[in-house]
Amino acid sequence: MTAMRDPAGTPGAVAASAVESRPVYLATTPPAVLASREEAVEWARALGPALSARTAEAEELRRLPDANVQAILENGLCGIMTPKHFGGSELGAETMIDVTIELGRSCAATGWVHMLWTAHMWMLALFPPAAQEELWSNPSSLASSVVSTIGDVVPIDGGYRWTGRGFFSSGVDHCNWLTAVVPVKREGDEPAERRWMLIPREDLEIIDDWRTVGLRGTGSKTVTFEDVFVPEYRTVAATDVENGITPGGAFHHNPMYCGISSANFTAAMAAPAVGAAKGFLAAFEERLRSKIAGAGKDVNSPYLGEGLGTTIGRYAAAAAQIDAVHALSLADARRFSSVPADQVSEVDRARCRRNQTFTAQSVRRVVNGLYEECGGTGLLESSDLQRTWRDVNAAAAHRGLTWDWQAEAWPKALFASTEPSAPERS
Repeated sequence: MTAMRDPAGTPGAVAASAVESRPVYLATTPPAVLASREEAVEWARALGPALSARTAEAEELRRLPDANVQAILENGLCGIMTPKHFGGSELGAETMIDVTIELGRSCAATGWVHMLWTAHMWMLALFPPAAQEELWSNPSSLASSVVSTIGDVVPIDGGYRWTGRGFFSSGVDHCNWLTAVVPVKREGDEPAERRWMLIPREDLEIIDDWRTVGLRGTGSKTVTFEDVFVPEYRTVAATDVENGITPGGAFHHNPMYCGISSANFTAAMAAPAVGAAKGFLAAFEERLRSKIAGAGKDVNSPYLGEGLGTTIGRYAAAAAQIDAVHALSLADARRFSSVPADQVSEVDRARCRRNQTFTAQSVRRVVNGLYEECGGTGLLESSDLQRTWRDVNAAAAHRGLTWDWQAEAWPKALFASTEPSAPERS
């Protein structure tokens, strides 16, 4: 691993800055291009101490500190899904999952925003090449997104006009672009067509309304649009994305750009929760070691007393469950991310979404179970236990990871299929 760029090794107050002073505009050299999954994970791990030191700052700012953004951007961690043609590494979904987990272990908000920024690069690589040239004319470009929107999108000559709002745009303060999926109603009785649109930062207003109990540092704010014009070349049909027949998919050579979105775009959706859960386990382990040492016992003694033996067993089970769902996420990405979309069944697509949801809710239950044992010290504002507990629950609360919304899709797809269910394999 080459020398890592960390712009600030210690936390400190970051004043609100002008748009032009954001890291996305300050970079004097292109982001690093990572050579392998192992290198990417190593860089993410090396950033951990600095990210951990800035967690309180991130919560106070209610967005990522500039130093966090600069570190993950300059070190190439946002380019994992970016095409090589535009300076990315194309390391793929498995790397995105592992890097997000590693970052989330130290700072859940950084893991969450990294996951989205990186996934957006895969989506934007599917747009017409003219839009990609515009986007990556700044090799440090970052794009937030909105998938929950209101307001009519009106087709006009050469593109679309939109007045409306989008909600929960994570990391938007730091971005120079935003991508939104919106319904477009055309003339006639045809149902609205969903399209992804790419919109420059100058065409939107950010509403400072992100005040939450968890993932405070993600800055997932509301954005508004007033009669914004989006040219046709800065859009792509959502159905084309799902079917793997986009302009960008034909332009780039890597097969992942013709793969299904649930094994690429949302492959790491549960990874921030897994990362935060691993951070919780690290804090819990430290607490257990202190209790064992305080009791003057050898960990191998059959007489630990005070329920410590039971707690150790619960910790072991929790660690195994978190490792298991991490492996499940990687297995789906490995199996499906580079398979042409037209070769992946609705059953398998639904299985990917089911497993992402299962992963997030599994780590949520694991952490909630262990938190019951944390006592009064786990309630202290200075405790990593309460912070990571809040963040795990916040990450798993995303609608796309809500079990009641997702649990029905896979069996419905399975029972509607005329083909027998294929065996699940890694």
